[in-house]
Amino acid sequence: MIKPVAESAIYRLAGLGGILAGQSIPPHSTWSARDKPQPHAWTLRSGVYTPRELVEGFGPLLDTVVFRLGEDPPNTRPARASLLDNVASNLAIDTRESSLPFQKDVPDISRREIKEQADRIGKTLVKWAREASNGPFEPKLNIRSPCENHLLTQANVELMFGRRSQGHLMQLFNEYMHQMVLLRDALLPFRNFDEVLIPIDGKAARGIRHLEPSRAQFLTTLVTKSVTQASVLSYAKAVLAPALPRTDTGGYGFQYEHGSILPAFLSGGDTHLHLLEYVPTKFDPSQKNILFDYQFSDYYTAPRPEIPAGSQVQAKDLLKFPSELATPVLQKTSLGLVPSTESTGVRQLELRLEFNNGKCVGVDVGQVARGHRYAYQALPSKEVDLPSQNAIVHSALDILLHPEHGLITAEKGGVHVIPTVEPIVALATLGKLYPENVVLLPENGGLNQTEKAGKGFEPKFVIWGGVKRGGFKGHF
Repeated sequence: MIKPVAESAIYRLAGLGGILAGQSIPPHSTWSARDKPQPHAWTLRSGVYTPRELVEGFGPLLDTVVFRLGEDPPNTRPARASLLDNVASNLAIDTRESSLPFQKDVPDISRREIKEQADRIGKTLVKWAREASNGPFEPKLNIRSPCENHLLTQANVELMFGRRSQGHLMQLFNEYMHQMVLLRDALLPFRNFDEVLIPIDGKAARGIRHLEPSRAQFLTTLVTKSVTQASVLSYAKAVLAPALPRTDTGGYGFQYEHGSILPAFLSGGDTHLHLLEYVPTKFDPSQKNILFDYQFSDYYTAPRPEIPAGSQVQAKDLLKFPSELATPVLQKTSLGLVPSTESTGVRQLELRLEFNNGKCVGVDVGQVARGHRYAYQALPSKEVDLPSQNAIVHSALDILLHPEHGLITAEKGGVHVIPTVEPIVALATLGKLYPENVVLLPENGGLNQTEKAGKGFEPKFVIWGGVKRGGFKGHF
């Protein structure tokens, strides 16, 4: 039984009016100061790290190399700066030395999202490394680091294999490059990658090399297929909570020992397609690991109840946003676990909305996430022309309060317009509709902008309002 929590102790997500989301926990790592490695060993102490602390934890590898290279000759770039230039090139997405290169134009938005994420993370990691203060290191450190095909820039080929260097220093720098690449890739699933708390078992592998198999699997999907929500979530679980239960779908988020991982769009703003967000909260503090799984494991086979009756509206009357039919005012939004009589590590999470007319609804977060991923955006147009056909206008509240179990459709086809001024209501509505032909239209747009968006058949559902253009999947 989950005990009630005072609202002041509940975490609020940024944006969308501040959704209440579980019991707030103080995010903190257990890492305090980096260890001085033994002469023939380097790894990380077991504990919980922020990404910046991991960068600092890799520091003894680089510091030993810089120390053994000796003083820099006059009028030359310092060795430390030059070696970090090399790491910057390894982490870049468009250089000869790149460990994860992308073509200039990436038409697939799932890959483009990862491309932008990789570029942002790589630059941040190098910035942290340049800012890192000198800590303890072992001048006699000498380890074997298997070749990982991380290339050197020409300046560093001369530095690492020239007169200043020694045979084992390339081994140390290779390990440093590889740990930085592994960290960049491990953070790819997370929008707020700098806040994620990462548990490390220092006895399991050197540094974060234990992530190599999951990294290889994710990058194979990235290169050979389109990135999927399942692949992003699977990678995030491998990084943070590999002991989570398994299900057919793999879930869409989870609670682990140091917080929760949710779809990033729940924080509003320019929304992402697949990225996740670390949140310092727990929905059930009595449980260590909980996988958030979908209400419908396969939306295609879910029941499809008929949409509630709406109002037939002539095309000439649909030239402007039908504000008189918009949803009642929201009073409160929150996320919470669906009550369960079973003690299980797999639960459903729902988005709960309370309105000023006393009505309350709950929508499966997993289906909201699906609906958001599969929705189409109305095509931009400067002209607000007369729509080519009539439409049926529905109250969003009627959709959300539909009494039947399943995902709403319209057996007889037609164009169905659902107006709302609330971004969170638009998202919740996405979770109630069958996610096949749903179009998002900004409030200041015209219904004619939806005619070539989506699929070329009926029924078509248009959520009008609650969204603006922006991001990969709209701005909420």
